Amino acid sequence: MATPADPGDDSDGFGSSFEPRGLFSVDTDDNVYFGGGGGRNGNGLFRLAADGTLVRLVEFENYAEGSGNSTVYKKGQYPAALLVDEANRTLYGINVRDQSAGAGDPEGLPDGDESAGTLFSIDLSDVATDGTTPVTILHTFAKEAEGEIKGSDSGQQALVQVGDWLYGTTTTALWRFKPGTPGSFALVHTFAEEQDDGITPWGPLVLAADGHVYGTARRTVTAEDEPSGAGVLFRVMIGQADNHSDDEYEILHRFDVEIDGAFPVGLTAGPVVEQMQTLYGATKRGGNSGDALNTNDADGYGTLFAVDIELPVTADIQLSADPQTITLGESTTLTWSVSNADNCAGDGDWGGNKASEGSESLTPPLDGEFTYILGCTDGGDERVEASVTVTVEPVDNGGNGGGSSGGGGGGTLSLLWLSALGFLAARRRRAVNL
Repeated sequence: MATPADPGDDSDGFGSSFEPRGLFSVDTDDNVYFGGGGGRNGNGLFRLAADGTLVRLVEFENYAEGSGNSTVYKKGQYPAALLVDEANRTLYGINVRDQSAGAGDPEGLPDGDESAGTLFSIDLSDVATDGTTPVTILHTFAKEAEGEIKGSDSGQQALVQVGDWLYGTTTTALWRFKPGTPGSFALVHTFAEEQDDGITPWGPLVLAADGHVYGTARRTVTAEDEPSGAGVLFRVMIGQADNHSDDEYEILHRFDVEIDGAFPVGLTAGPVVEQMQTLYGATKRGGNSGDALNTNDADGYGTLFAVDIELPVTADIQLSADPQTITLGESTTLTWSVSNADNCAGDGDWGGNKASEGSESLTPPLDGEFTYILGCTDGGDERVEASVTVTVEPVDNGGNGGGSSGGGGGGTLSLLWLSALGFLAARRRRAVNL
Protein backbone atom coordinates (compact mmCIF):
# COMPACT_ATOMS: atom_id res chain seq x y z
CA MET A 1 0.00 0.00 0.00
CA ALA A 2 1.40 3.37 -0.99
CA THR A 3 1.28 6.26 1.47
CA PRO A 4 0.41 9.88 0.75
CA ALA A 5 2.90 12.67 0.91
CA ASP A 6 3.65 14.03 4.38
CA PRO A 7 0.58 16.16 5.08
CA GLY A 8 2.79 18.52 7.04
CA ASP A 9 4.00 20.08 3.80
CA ASP A 10 0.39 20.99 2.91
CA SER A 11 1.00 19.75 -0.64
CA ASP A 12 -2.22 17.78 -0.58
CA GLY A 13 -4.25 20.78 0.55
CA PHE A 14 -5.52 19.28 3.80
CA GLY A 15 -3.36 21.23 6.22
CA SER A 16 -0.81 20.34 8.86
CA SER A 17 -3.45 19.28 11.39
CA PHE A 18 -4.64 16.30 9.31
CA GLU A 19 -5.48 13.42 11.69
CA PRO A 20 -6.81 9.99 10.57
CA ARG A 21 -9.10 8.61 13.28
CA GLY A 22 -11.38 5.68 14.09
CA LEU A 23 -11.73 2.29 12.36
CA PHE A 24 -10.83 2.18 8.66
CA SER A 25 -12.39 0.07 5.87
CA VAL A 26 -10.86 -1.21 2.62
CA ASP A 27 -12.62 -2.14 -0.64
CA THR A 28 -11.59 -4.74 -3.22
CA ASP A 29 -9.66 -2.10 -5.18
CA ASP A 30 -7.47 -1.42 -2.12
CA ASN A 31 -9.03 1.98 -1.50
CA VAL A 32 -8.84 2.81 2.21
CA TYR A 33 -11.69 4.84 3.71
CA PHE A 34 -11.26 6.65 7.02
CA GLY A 35 -12.44 9.63 9.00
CA GLY A 36 -10.47 12.40 10.58
CA GLY A 37 -9.44 15.96 10.65
CA GLY A 38 -8.85 18.77 13.06
CA GLY A 39 -8.20 22.48 13.13
CA ARG A 40 -8.73 24.13 9.79
CA ASN A 41 -9.03 20.74 8.12
CA GLY A 42 -12.49 20.37 9.63
CA ASN A 43 -14.32 17.04 9.89
CA GLY A 44 -13.89 14.78 6.90
CA LEU A 45 -14.31 11.40 5.28
CA PHE A 46 -11.25 10.49 3.20
CA ARG A 47 -10.18 7.93 0.62
CA LEU A 48 -6.59 6.80 0.11
CA ALA A 49 -6.02 4.95 -3.17
CA ALA A 50 -3.41 2.22 -3.67
CA ASP A 51 -1.26 4.65 -5.65
CA GLY A 52 -1.15 7.09 -2.72
CA THR A 53 -3.78 9.54 -4.00
CA LEU A 54 -5.63 11.07 -1.06
CA VAL A 55 -8.99 12.80 -1.54
CA ARG A 56 -11.71 14.11 0.75
CA LEU A 57 -15.08 12.59 -0.14
CA VAL A 58 -17.16 14.46 2.44
CA GLU A 59 -16.58 17.67 4.40
CA PHE A 60 -19.08 17.42 7.24
CA GLU A 61 -18.55 21.08 8.11
CA ASN A 62 -20.76 21.75 5.09
CA TYR A 63 -23.72 20.41 7.07
CA ALA A 64 -22.99 22.35 10.27
CA GLU A 65 -25.44 24.89 11.68
CA GLY A 66 -24.45 27.48 14.28
CA SER A 67 -21.00 28.27 15.65
CA GLY A 68 -18.66 27.33 18.49
CA ASN A 69 -20.04 24.98 21.11
CA SER A 70 -23.54 25.70 19.79
CA THR A 71 -22.79 24.09 16.44
CA VAL A 72 -25.10 21.25 15.38
CA TYR A 73 -23.67 18.86 12.78
CA LYS A 74 -26.70 17.57 10.90
CA LYS A 75 -24.78 14.62 9.41
CA GLY A 76 -22.37 14.06 12.30
CA GLN A 77 -18.79 15.31 12.65
CA TYR A 78 -16.45 12.57 11.39
CA PRO A 79 -16.57 8.75 11.12
CA ALA A 80 -15.63 6.62 14.11
CA ALA A 81 -16.01 3.39 12.11
CA LEU A 82 -16.62 2.54 8.45
CA LEU A 83 -17.71 -0.54 6.51
CA VAL A 84 -17.74 -1.25 2.76
CA ASP A 85 -20.62 -3.34 1.43
CA GLU A 86 -19.14 -4.52 -1.87
CA ALA A 87 -22.31 -6.26 -3.07
CA ASN A 88 -24.27 -2.99 -2.98
CA ARG A 89 -21.32 -0.63 -3.57
CA THR A 90 -22.24 1.23 -0.41
CA LEU A 91 -20.10 2.68 2.36
CA TYR A 92 -21.69 2.66 5.82
CA GLY A 93 -20.35 4.62 8.75
CA ILE A 94 -21.10 5.91 12.23
CA ASN A 95 -20.32 9.57 12.85
CA VAL A 96 -19.30 11.06 16.18
CA ARG A 97 -20.58 13.87 18.27
CA ASP A 98 -17.51 15.66 19.65
CA GLN A 99 -17.76 18.88 21.70
CA SER A 100 -20.78 20.17 19.82
CA ALA A 101 -24.42 20.89 20.55
CA GLY A 102 -25.53 17.80 18.65
CA ALA A 103 -24.83 15.46 15.74
CA GLY A 104 -27.73 14.31 13.57
CA ASP A 105 -31.38 15.15 13.13
CA PRO A 106 -33.06 15.93 16.49
CA GLU A 107 -36.50 15.28 15.05
CA GLY A 108 -38.01 12.01 16.30
CA LEU A 109 -35.78 11.70 19.38
CA PRO A 110 -37.37 11.00 22.77
CA ASP A 111 -38.51 14.15 24.57
CA GLY A 112 -35.65 15.86 26.34
CA ASP A 113 -32.96 13.72 24.66
CA GLU A 114 -30.08 14.93 22.48
CA SER A 115 -28.74 13.89 19.10
CA ALA A 116 -25.42 12.14 19.75
CA GLY A 117 -24.11 10.73 16.47
CA THR A 118 -25.35 9.25 13.22
CA LEU A 119 -25.46 6.09 11.14
CA PHE A 120 -25.03 7.06 7.48
CA SER A 121 -24.46 5.64 4.01
CA ILE A 122 -22.73 6.76 0.81
CA ASP A 123 -23.27 5.40 -2.69
CA LEU A 124 -19.75 4.53 -3.87
CA SER A 125 -20.85 4.77 -7.49
CA ASP A 126 -21.64 8.46 -6.91
CA VAL A 127 -18.73 10.07 -5.09
CA ALA A 128 -17.06 13.44 -5.47
CA THR A 129 -13.45 14.18 -4.58
CA ASP A 130 -14.00 17.77 -3.45
CA GLY A 131 -15.86 16.97 -0.21
CA THR A 132 -19.37 17.19 -1.68
CA THR A 133 -20.30 13.48 -1.92
CA PRO A 134 -24.01 13.04 -0.97
CA VAL A 135 -24.61 11.57 2.50
CA THR A 136 -27.78 9.71 3.56
CA ILE A 137 -28.62 9.59 7.27
CA LEU A 138 -30.07 6.22 8.28
CA HIS A 139 -30.41 6.83 12.02
CA THR A 140 -29.68 9.51 14.62
CA PHE A 141 -28.57 8.20 18.01
CA ALA A 142 -30.31 9.49 21.14
CA LYS A 143 -27.74 10.17 23.87
CA GLU A 144 -29.73 8.99 26.89
CA ALA A 145 -31.83 6.26 25.27
CA GLU A 146 -29.21 4.70 22.96
CA GLY A 147 -25.79 6.09 23.86
CA GLU A 148 -23.33 8.28 21.99
CA ILE A 149 -20.90 7.77 19.13
CA LYS A 150 -17.64 9.12 20.54
CA GLY A 151 -14.42 10.04 18.81
CA SER A 152 -11.31 8.04 19.63
CA ASP A 153 -8.09 7.30 17.77
CA SER A 154 -8.27 3.72 19.09
CA GLY A 155 -11.65 2.99 17.53
CA GLN A 156 -13.95 3.05 20.52
CA GLN A 157 -17.16 2.33 18.57
CA ALA A 158 -17.52 -0.42 15.97
CA LEU A 159 -19.57 -1.52 12.96
CA VAL A 160 -19.92 -4.98 11.38
CA GLN A 161 -22.17 -6.51 8.69
CA VAL A 162 -24.11 -9.75 9.24
CA GLY A 163 -25.92 -10.69 6.04
CA ASP A 164 -28.30 -7.80 5.27
CA TRP A 165 -27.95 -6.36 8.77
CA LEU A 166 -25.56 -3.91 10.39
CA TYR A 167 -24.48 -4.36 14.01
CA GLY A 168 -22.63 -1.70 15.96
CA THR A 169 -21.95 -0.13 19.33
CA THR A 170 -22.47 3.17 21.11
CA THR A 171 -20.94 4.18 24.43
CA THR A 172 -23.61 2.19 26.27
CA ALA A 173 -25.29 -0.28 23.90
CA LEU A 174 -25.04 -2.76 21.07
CA TRP A 175 -27.58 -2.22 18.26
CA ARG A 176 -28.74 -3.64 14.91
CA PHE A 177 -30.24 -2.09 11.78
CA LYS A 178 -31.30 -3.41 8.38
CA PRO A 179 -30.65 -0.81 5.65
CA GLY A 180 -33.68 -0.23 3.48
CA THR A 181 -36.09 -1.35 6.21
CA PRO A 182 -37.54 1.62 8.11
CA GLY A 183 -38.21 0.92 11.76
CA SER A 184 -35.68 -1.94 11.94
CA PHE A 185 -33.29 -0.13 14.32
CA ALA A 186 -33.22 -1.83 17.73
CA LEU A 187 -30.98 -2.17 20.75
CA VAL A 188 -29.64 -5.71 21.16
CA HIS A 189 -28.16 -5.10 24.61
CA THR A 190 -27.63 -2.22 27.00
CA PHE A 191 -24.44 -2.61 29.04
CA ALA A 192 -23.81 -2.10 32.77
CA GLU A 193 -27.39 -2.76 33.88
CA GLU A 194 -26.61 -5.95 35.84
CA GLN A 195 -23.90 -7.22 38.18
CA ASP A 196 -20.91 -8.75 36.32
CA ASP A 197 -21.97 -7.33 32.94
CA GLY A 198 -19.58 -5.31 30.83
CA ILE A 199 -19.27 -1.52 30.97
CA THR A 200 -18.59 0.49 27.78
CA PRO A 201 -18.17 -1.65 24.65
CA TRP A 202 -14.80 -0.88 23.09
CA GLY A 203 -13.00 -1.70 19.86
CA PRO A 204 -13.78 -3.73 16.74
CA LEU A 205 -16.56 -6.29 16.60
CA VAL A 206 -15.93 -9.56 14.75
CA LEU A 207 -18.30 -11.72 12.70
CA ALA A 208 -16.82 -15.17 13.29
CA ALA A 209 -17.09 -18.18 11.00
CA ASP A 210 -19.85 -19.60 13.20
CA GLY A 211 -22.12 -16.72 12.10
CA HIS A 212 -22.15 -14.91 15.45
CA VAL A 213 -20.76 -11.54 16.57
CA TYR A 214 -18.00 -11.23 19.19
CA GLY A 215 -16.74 -8.16 21.01
CA THR A 216 -15.29 -6.75 24.21
CA ALA A 217 -16.34 -4.27 26.87
CA ARG A 218 -13.76 -2.17 28.65
CA ARG A 219 -14.70 -2.77 32.30
CA THR A 220 -17.05 -4.93 34.43
CA VAL A 221 -19.85 -4.11 36.86
CA THR A 222 -18.71 -4.97 40.39
CA ALA A 223 -20.12 -4.60 43.88
CA GLU A 224 -20.65 -1.14 45.32
CA ASP A 225 -17.50 0.59 46.59
CA GLU A 226 -15.25 -1.74 44.55
CA PRO A 227 -13.30 -0.63 41.45
CA SER A 228 -14.95 -1.71 38.20
CA GLY A 229 -13.60 -5.01 36.88
CA ALA A 230 -11.14 -5.62 34.04
CA GLY A 231 -13.67 -6.07 31.20
CA VAL A 232 -15.55 -8.85 29.42
CA LEU A 233 -15.56 -10.86 26.20
CA PHE A 234 -19.11 -11.20 24.87
CA ARG A 235 -20.98 -12.87 22.03
CA VAL A 236 -24.24 -12.09 20.26
CA MET A 237 -25.90 -15.26 19.00
CA ILE A 238 -27.56 -14.09 15.79
CA GLY A 239 -31.25 -14.99 15.73
CA GLN A 240 -33.21 -16.82 13.06
CA ALA A 241 -36.29 -14.59 13.09
CA ASP A 242 -36.76 -12.30 10.08
CA ASN A 243 -36.31 -9.23 12.30
CA HIS A 244 -33.53 -10.84 14.40
CA SER A 245 -35.62 -10.22 17.53
CA ASP A 246 -34.32 -13.52 18.93
CA ASP A 247 -30.67 -12.34 19.08
CA GLU A 248 -29.09 -13.39 22.37
CA TYR A 249 -26.30 -11.59 24.24
CA GLU A 250 -24.03 -13.64 26.49
CA ILE A 251 -20.76 -13.14 28.36
CA LEU A 252 -18.07 -15.67 27.48
CA HIS A 253 -15.26 -14.47 29.75
CA ARG A 254 -14.55 -11.90 32.45
CA PHE A 255 -10.97 -10.65 32.43
CA ASP A 256 -8.68 -10.96 35.42
CA VAL A 257 -6.18 -8.12 35.63
CA GLU A 258 -3.26 -10.35 36.64
CA ILE A 259 -3.97 -13.40 34.47
CA ASP A 260 -5.61 -12.01 31.32
CA GLY A 261 -4.90 -8.30 31.43
CA ALA A 262 -7.42 -5.47 31.77
CA PHE A 263 -9.36 -3.12 29.51
CA PRO A 264 -9.69 -5.15 26.25
CA VAL A 265 -9.68 -3.06 23.08
CA GLY A 266 -11.52 -5.27 20.60
CA LEU A 267 -10.98 -8.33 18.43
CA THR A 268 -9.76 -9.47 15.02
CA ALA A 269 -10.57 -12.76 13.29
CA GLY A 270 -7.90 -15.37 12.64
CA PRO A 271 -7.92 -18.38 10.29
CA VAL A 272 -10.14 -21.44 10.44
CA VAL A 273 -8.23 -24.69 10.99
CA GLU A 274 -10.00 -28.05 11.38
CA GLN A 275 -13.35 -26.72 12.63
CA MET A 276 -11.70 -24.15 14.89
CA GLN A 277 -11.30 -20.40 14.46
CA THR A 278 -9.04 -18.25 16.61
CA LEU A 279 -9.96 -14.69 17.51
CA TYR A 280 -7.16 -12.39 18.66
CA GLY A 281 -7.28 -9.35 20.91
CA ALA A 282 -5.30 -7.11 23.21
CA THR A 283 -5.70 -5.47 26.59
CA LYS A 284 -4.42 -2.05 27.56
CA ARG A 285 -3.32 -2.85 31.12
CA GLY A 286 -2.46 -5.74 33.46
CA GLY A 287 -1.00 -9.14 32.67
CA ASN A 288 1.48 -9.48 35.53
CA SER A 289 1.26 -10.99 39.00
CA GLY A 290 0.53 -8.20 41.44
CA ASP A 291 -1.15 -5.90 38.92
CA ALA A 292 -4.26 -4.26 40.39
CA LEU A 293 -7.26 -2.21 39.31
CA ASN A 294 -8.14 1.19 40.66
CA THR A 295 -11.06 3.51 40.01
CA ASN A 296 -9.82 4.93 36.72
CA ASP A 297 -6.90 2.76 35.64
CA ALA A 298 -4.81 -0.35 36.36
CA ASP A 299 -1.18 -1.41 36.68
CA GLY A 300 0.76 -3.15 33.91
CA TYR A 301 1.15 -2.69 30.21
CA GLY A 302 -1.37 -5.11 28.78
CA THR A 303 -1.48 -8.45 27.00
CA LEU A 304 -2.19 -10.18 23.72
CA PHE A 305 -4.78 -12.94 23.98
CA ALA A 306 -6.43 -15.57 21.78
CA VAL A 307 -9.88 -17.16 21.91
CA ASP A 308 -10.64 -20.45 20.13
CA ILE A 309 -14.14 -20.72 18.65
CA GLU A 310 -15.27 -24.27 17.95
CA LEU A 311 -17.26 -24.26 14.74
CA PRO A 312 -20.32 -26.45 14.24
CA VAL A 313 -19.88 -29.53 12.07
CA THR A 314 -21.95 -29.08 8.95
CA ALA A 315 -23.96 -32.00 7.63
CA ASP A 316 -23.59 -32.73 3.92
CA ILE A 317 -25.88 -34.87 1.76
CA GLN A 318 -25.05 -35.63 -1.85
CA LEU A 319 -27.91 -37.16 -3.85
CA SER A 320 -28.00 -37.68 -7.62
CA ALA A 321 -30.00 -39.56 -10.24
CA ASP A 322 -28.58 -41.09 -13.42
CA PRO A 323 -30.20 -40.46 -15.78
CA GLN A 324 -32.49 -37.63 -14.67
CA THR A 325 -34.66 -37.91 -17.79
CA ILE A 326 -36.02 -41.32 -18.82
CA THR A 327 -38.85 -42.83 -20.84
CA LEU A 328 -41.74 -44.61 -19.15
CA GLY A 329 -40.67 -48.19 -18.41
CA GLU A 330 -36.98 -47.32 -18.02
CA SER A 331 -35.07 -47.12 -14.73
CA THR A 332 -32.92 -44.49 -13.03
CA THR A 333 -30.25 -45.06 -10.40
CA LEU A 334 -30.13 -42.92 -7.28
CA THR A 335 -26.72 -42.57 -5.66
CA TRP A 336 -26.08 -40.85 -2.36
CA SER A 337 -23.49 -40.17 0.33
CA VAL A 338 -23.96 -38.54 3.74
CA SER A 339 -21.42 -37.02 6.12
CA ASN A 340 -21.93 -35.65 9.64
CA ALA A 341 -25.52 -36.94 9.81
CA ASP A 342 -27.33 -40.22 10.46
CA ASN A 343 -30.80 -41.81 10.79
CA CYS A 344 -31.44 -41.32 7.08
CA ALA A 345 -34.68 -42.23 5.30
CA GLY A 346 -36.25 -41.77 1.91
CA ASP A 347 -39.15 -39.35 1.45
CA GLY A 348 -41.20 -38.02 -1.43
CA ASP A 349 -41.54 -40.64 -4.19
CA TRP A 350 -39.48 -43.25 -2.38
CA GLY A 351 -39.15 -44.45 1.20
CA GLY A 352 -37.39 -46.70 3.67
CA ASN A 353 -34.33 -46.35 5.86
CA LYS A 354 -31.09 -45.61 4.02
CA ALA A 355 -27.44 -46.22 4.81
CA SER A 356 -24.97 -43.33 4.90
CA GLU A 357 -24.02 -44.17 1.31
CA GLY A 358 -25.44 -46.37 -1.38
CA SER A 359 -27.32 -46.61 -4.65
CA GLU A 360 -30.75 -47.84 -5.69
CA SER A 361 -32.39 -48.52 -9.05
CA LEU A 362 -35.97 -47.28 -9.42
CA THR A 363 -38.54 -47.62 -12.20
CA PRO A 364 -41.26 -44.97 -11.96
CA PRO A 365 -44.77 -46.35 -12.78
CA LEU A 366 -46.04 -43.30 -14.69
CA ASP A 367 -44.79 -40.44 -16.83
CA GLY A 368 -44.31 -37.04 -15.18
CA GLU A 369 -41.93 -35.75 -12.53
CA PHE A 370 -40.83 -37.78 -9.51
CA THR A 371 -39.01 -36.13 -6.59
CA TYR A 372 -36.81 -38.26 -4.34
CA ILE A 373 -35.85 -36.78 -0.95
CA LEU A 374 -33.19 -38.08 1.42
CA GLY A 375 -33.63 -36.74 4.96
CA CYS A 376 -31.18 -37.25 7.85
CA THR A 377 -30.52 -35.94 11.37
CA ASP A 378 -27.42 -33.80 12.02
CA GLY A 379 -25.36 -33.48 15.20
CA GLY A 380 -27.75 -30.87 16.58
CA ASP A 381 -30.77 -33.15 16.13
CA GLU A 382 -31.95 -30.98 13.23
CA ARG A 383 -33.36 -32.48 10.03
CA VAL A 384 -31.30 -31.90 6.91
CA GLU A 385 -32.24 -33.11 3.47
CA ALA A 386 -31.39 -33.18 -0.22
CA SER A 387 -33.59 -33.92 -3.19
CA VAL A 388 -33.42 -34.79 -6.87
CA THR A 389 -36.17 -34.77 -9.50
CA VAL A 390 -36.46 -37.32 -12.30
CA THR A 391 -38.53 -36.56 -15.41
CA VAL A 392 -40.35 -39.52 -16.98
CA GLU A 393 -41.44 -38.96 -20.58
CA PRO A 394 -44.30 -40.93 -22.18
CA VAL A 395 -43.57 -43.73 -24.66
CA ASP A 396 -43.40 -42.54 -28.26
CA ASN A 397 -45.46 -45.00 -30.35
CA GLY A 398 -44.59 -43.40 -33.63
CA GLY A 399 -47.69 -41.29 -33.73
CA ASN A 400 -50.06 -44.15 -32.91
CA GLY A 401 -50.00 -43.70 -29.15
CA GLY A 402 -52.15 -40.62 -28.89
CA GLY A 403 -55.63 -39.55 -29.95
CA SER A 404 -58.56 -41.83 -30.75
CA SER A 405 -58.03 -45.09 -32.54
CA GLY A 406 -59.65 -45.47 -35.96
CA GLY A 407 -61.60 -48.57 -36.84
CA GLY A 408 -62.56 -50.84 -34.03
CA GLY A 409 -60.61 -51.84 -30.95
CA GLY A 410 -61.45 -49.40 -28.14
CA GLY A 411 -64.83 -50.05 -26.60
CA THR A 412 -65.11 -51.67 -23.20
CA LEU A 413 -61.44 -52.74 -23.06
CA SER A 414 -60.22 -49.16 -23.66
CA LEU A 415 -62.48 -47.90 -20.91
CA LEU A 416 -61.08 -50.50 -18.52
CA TRP A 417 -57.51 -49.39 -19.30
CA LEU A 418 -58.46 -45.74 -18.76
CA SER A 419 -60.04 -46.59 -15.41
CA ALA A 420 -56.93 -48.48 -14.33
CA LEU A 421 -54.66 -45.58 -15.31
CA GLY A 422 -56.94 -43.15 -13.48
CA PHE A 423 -56.76 -45.33 -10.38
CA LEU A 424 -52.93 -45.40 -10.54
CA ALA A 425 -52.75 -41.63 -11.05
CA ALA A 426 -55.01 -41.05 -8.05
CA ARG A 427 -52.83 -43.34 -5.92
CA ARG A 428 -49.72 -41.42 -6.98
CA ARG A 429 -51.31 -38.08 -6.20
CA ARG A 430 -52.22 -39.25 -2.73
CA ALA A 431 -48.69 -40.49 -2.13
CA VAL A 432 -47.17 -37.17 -3.20
CA ASN A 433 -49.56 -35.15 -1.04
CA LEU A 434 -48.66 -37.16 2.04
